Amino acid sequence: MKNGIESATGVLEVTVTDEMTARLDDRQLHPVYSTFWACWHAETAARRAIEPFFEEGENAVGSALELRHLAMAKVGCHIRVEATVTQLSGRRIVCTIRITGGNENTLLAEGVQEQTVLAESRLQDLVSKAVM
Repeated sequence: MKNGIESATGVLEVTVTDEMTARLDDRQLHPVYSTFWACWHAETAARRAIEPFFEEGENAVGSALELRHLAMAKVGCHIRVEATVTQLSGRRIVCTIRITGGNENTLLAEGVQEQTVLAESRLQDLVSKAVM
């Protein structure tokens, strides 16, 4: 890893769409930002935080995600997802996640996301052995 990752931050900003609401199969359950999308956005922001610090031949895989969904956001709400590297331990990188939204930057969700750094060659070996 390149220097500077110790406090790196990745950001994703989106506006909640109907597609991002709580759904089951083809029906909407609740017309608000879903936990599923909050998790996907957290993963994306975390990857944005660390990817600029990869050395040639390095990559990473997600290994854990814990997210508490604390408040609701309606369709049309502007969401900001921040992932900040808060812990490095060997090949393990932990990002703290904060998702805020609305005019008052209400805390919508918070948690942690973990990635494990691997050599690209090792990752390709694991992919070739993945369950089918």
